[in-house]
Amino acid sequence: MKTIRLFGFFVLAAGFMTSCNKVTYRKTAGGMPYQLYKGNGSKKIFVGNILKCNLIYKIKDSVYFSSFGKLPVYMPVNQVAQPYDISEVLLKLKVGDSVIATQMMDTFIKRNPTGIPPEFKKGDRIVTTIKVLDVFTTDSAQTADEQKERKAFLGTEIAYLAKYLAEKNIRVEKTTSGAFVQVTNPGTGNQIDSGKYVSVNYTGTTLGGKKFDSNVDTAFHHVGPYPFTVSAGQMIKGFDEAVLFLKPGGSARVYIPSLLAYGANPDPQSGIKPFEHLVFDIQVVDVKDSAPVVKSPRNQPAEIKIDTTQQKK
Repeated sequence: MKTIRLFGFFVLAAGFMTSCNKVTYRKTAGGMPYQLYKGNGSKKIFVGNILKCNLIYKIKDSVYFSSFGKLPVYMPVNQVAQPYDISEVLLKLKVGDSVIATQMMDTFIKRNPTGIPPEFKKGDRIVTTIKVLDVFTTDSAQTADEQKERKAFLGTEIAYLAKYLAEKNIRVEKTTSGAFVQVTNPGTGNQIDSGKYVSVNYTGTTLGGKKFDSNVDTAFHHVGPYPFTVSAGQMIKGFDEAVLFLKPGGSARVYIPSLLAYGANPDPQSGIKPFEHLVFDIQVVDVKDSAPVVKSPRNQPAEIKIDTTQQKK
């Protein structure tokens, strides 16, 4: 997960801390109500630090995002806090503390009427709760910790999917990173390799069977083979690695752990939930050695313009 940047109501939030004791009820300078729950830690937080937190983000008492039992969120502590924003209280916290803040969507609508995503509505009450797990003074320390957390969590996701597939007697092969490929038709010819330019048909669903995208279903309004260069980072990792198991004309069903798909940050418009495992049905339509060369405009003949004002009548 990338470091979370705090901008207005896009701040994510964390869960309630059952071991909290002393509670205070206050308002920030920007008018945001918050409750501070003191832990037993003594490690202070300063500008420039990076917080490691657990978060729960609620809209009208429904959980919109939670990092509990998944991956922590890393939040920078900036010099300038945003008004009516959780960033106003970060310097009041210590490691082990928790804070619960309440924001009303009407306030954000008044400030920026056209910049509100569709999932947020007038009258919504946003509850942001943060539990501080640790604090880092350097980017390198934060990065090392984040990589460790991601590796451990991906391991649990892979184990979950392996068990799920075994219970359903689905025979699969595992990719290098940990996606699972059920080859339904290997195809013919040479095995697809890194650097090849492929065109594929696909349909994506959640593990529960909810379809969220397809280029063969007219309901998604982009019918037609999708081209990309294999292993060039143009696709989510689980999808990209799965194509290497096929030949031209081949097809497969791919089971992808969330961290090899969209992880904590799927497109809200997709309907995919944070940390949701995905399934893709893939068919290889065409394979070329490389992507087609797009000619630069500089290689095109210059447009000839005639200045008619200088012509004789």
